[in-house]
Amino acid sequence: MNTIKKLFTSKMMILAILVMMLFTFAACSPSEELQTGDVAATAVTVTGADFKTTITELDGTLQMNAVVLPADATFKTVTWSVVNGTGSATISNSGLLQALTSGTVTIKATSNSNDDIIGSIVITISNQEVANSNVGPVDLGQAGDFVILAQTGISTATSSVITGDLGVSPSPASYLTGFSLIMDSTGTFSTSSQVTGKLYSADYTSPTPSNLTTAIADMGTAYADAAGRAVDFNELHAGDLSGKTLVPGVYKYASSVLINTQLTLDGSSNDVWIFQIAGNLTMASDIQITLTGGAVAKNIFWQVADTVAIGSGSHFEGTVLAMTNISMGTNSSINGRLYAQTAVTLDATTVAKSND
Repeated sequence: MNTIKKLFTSKMMILAILVMMLFTFAACSPSEELQTGDVAATAVTVTGADFKTTITELDGTLQMNAVVLPADATFKTVTWSVVNGTGSATISNSGLLQALTSGTVTIKATSNSNDDIIGSIVITISNQEVANSNVGPVDLGQAGDFVILAQTGISTATSSVITGDLGVSPSPASYLTGFSLIMDSTGTFSTSSQVTGKLYSADYTSPTPSNLTTAIADMGTAYADAAGRAVDFNELHAGDLSGKTLVPGVYKYASSVLINTQLTLDGSSNDVWIFQIAGNLTMASDIQITLTGGAVAKNIFWQVADTVAIGSGSHFEGTVLAMTNISMGTNSSINGRLYAQTAVTLDATTVAKSND
């Protein structure tokens, strides 16, 4: 019995010694432990590929590069990490940065031979599709009383169906063309078989001229308001919104915007979309803008510095604030409003004023 006990005790002691030797070896033999004669790292510099400090593409990536100094440092590998700030991202072991949300992040590269040696850089991320629920609607003022408002004219080539009031100013009633106007006995407005509402012009009886002057001024104020909003998405999809689904927010484009296939706006009834377009807005024929998730037309605003052309048979949603003219193709329709600082042209168009 004593012999068995001694053998067991001896085996336990041998096992303990082996474990201690294993831990001692692991602790004393890191892959990048400096030895006598090695050159220590003194600094790490971090840059993005081509010296970029931004990611602007949706779901974009940026290869990060690290240089360990001095040039003759013995060990030159680093460990990558990302510190999320107002934005967020991930980074791979090889330094490939993947954007998640818009904002800023700090990228760090830590020397594997000395974890006190760290290089860092701040990267700005934009255009990631995270809904901005804090955007407020554009205040239309008295312009909001009209479904169509223009300064130089409103015309229809063939019979249209319009629900809401129309106004033109400073142009006179002769620039309301194709409506077969019927003047009301008060002289303050006219009617048309194509319009469920009233038509107003600058040469009608008071108080119509002053009311129109205020509405036109408010239209200009609304245009400036929309154009001046802080941007959430800059040049997203390079201005081609065909087939896209867009979350709420402010979208800015330095040139023109195209909608060649169905566009979906997805958000709640309280969410707002504002599009700032420095060029034209063109929508192809026989397509539509679709609202999902409870989104409503009254909270969609298209601020366009050049022409707006909605194709034949297409359906549009939202308020158009155009610096120049708006044309609606044959049998097109809109749930919203049409405001032009020049003219609005219709052709068998169905126009319904969005609910306030």
